[in-house]
Amino acid sequence: MNLLTPQRVCLPFRKKLMKFSLNRRLLLLAVPLIVLTLAACAGQISKPKGWSGGTVQGDTLYIGTQAGDVRALDVKNGFTKWDFELQGEDKSRGVYGAPAVTDDAIYVGGYDSILYALSVSGDSLWQEPVGGSIVGSPVVADGAVLVGATDGVLYAINIEDRAELWTFATGSRVWSSPAVDVGNGVVYLTSFDQKIYALKLADGSMMWEFETDGAVASTPVVNSGGVYVGSFDGVFYALNAATGAPLWQFDGASNWYWGEALVTGDTVYAGSLDGNLYALDKFSGALRWTYATEGPIVGKPVIVFDMIAVPSDDGGLHLVRMADGREVSSCSMGTELRSSLVQQDGVVFLNANDGSIRALRIKSSGNPDEEWVHFANEDKPIDAGRPPDC
Repeated sequence: MNLLTPQRVCLPFRKKLMKFSLNRRLLLLAVPLIVLTLAACAGQISKPKGWSGGTVQGDTLYIGTQAGDVRALDVKNGFTKWDFELQGEDKSRGVYGAPAVTDDAIYVGGYDSILYALSVSGDSLWQEPVGGSIVGSPVVADGAVLVGATDGVLYAINIEDRAELWTFATGSRVWSSPAVDVGNGVVYLTSFDQKIYALKLADGSMMWEFETDGAVASTPVVNSGGVYVGSFDGVFYALNAATGAPLWQFDGASNWYWGEALVTGDTVYAGSLDGNLYALDKFSGALRWTYATEGPIVGKPVIVFDMIAVPSDDGGLHLVRMADGREVSSCSMGTELRSSLVQQDGVVFLNANDGSIRALRIKSSGNPDEEWVHFANEDKPIDAGRPPDC
C-alpha cells in the first residue's frame, strides 16, 4: 500500500489552523483536539487517552477504559462484571470506539491495531491484527466484522473463521466507523483523504465517492435515503445515498465537525468543534436553532425524553429541548467530555476525560442525578462516599 507521508496527511490540518487562528476563541476551543490530530497523523502519540463510547445490552454496559482494557459494568451500580486487558504494546493500549455487541460476542477495536472478539463472559475468542490503529467502532453485518484503521483500509473479516473477506483502501487514515445499510447492501465510509465512499457490502467494490475540502473523521449517518456527515472543512453535507449527489450543505459552523451527527424525525443535530450544536432541517439543511457550549463537541449526543443530552469539552452534560434548543439543565463534571453518549431507560452513560465512567439518571423534568461513577484507573473504582457532581 502506498501510504501518504505524515507531511501530506497533516497538510490539510495546518492550512485549517491558519484559517482558524484568525479567531482566537475558536482556536483555543479546539486546541486539545488539534494537538491530538497533528500528533496522531505524524505518528507521535506516546499513549492513547481513549474516549470510548459505551454499548448497553440488557443489564450490562460494555466500554473501553483509559486503563487500557474493556469492561463489562453493571448498569445499576457500576460494579465490574469482568475486564479484558488489551494485548498490544502498553503504549498503544487504548479504545476510542464503542464495542459492537451481539448475542454471542463483543467486538472491540484497539488502538494497538488489533480487532478483538470476546465472549459474553470476557474471554478471548480470537484476535486479528490489522494494518493500523483502530479509532472507530467495529460494525457487525452479514456475518462479517467491518473496521477501519489508520493505514487507510476498511477490513471485512469473517466472524466464523477470521478470513479476510475483502478490503478497501482509501487514500489516507480512517478514524470513523463504517455505516451499513444492510437492506440495500451498502457500506458508507469516510477518510482523511477528504472523501466519503459508498461500497458494496458483498465485496467492497466502490459504488461512488464524494470529495469534500477537508479530512473527514466523522462517522456518516444513513437515514431515509440520505447520508449525513460533517467534514474538517467546516461544512456539513447531505448526500443522496444511492448516487452520492449532494442534496444540500450547511456552512454556518466556524470550525471542524468531528463526531457523528444525530438524525431523527425531520431534524439533523450536528455538534461542531466551535462548541455549537446545530439543529438542521433534514430535507433542506436550513438552520432551525443553535445551542452554544463553551467547548468543542466531539461525542454524539443522545435523545432523552423530549431533550437532547449534549457532551462538551467544557466539562458539562447539557440537556436541551429538541423543539427549540432551549437549555433545560446541565451538570458540570470538571473534566472534558469527548465520548459519544448512550442511554437506557433515561440513564445516560459516558466516558469522561478524567478516567471515569459515569451514569446519570435524567428526570423527565431534565434534571440529572448521578447514579454512580466508576474510576477505571483506581484499585477500588467505586467510591461510595464521593459527593456527586450533580
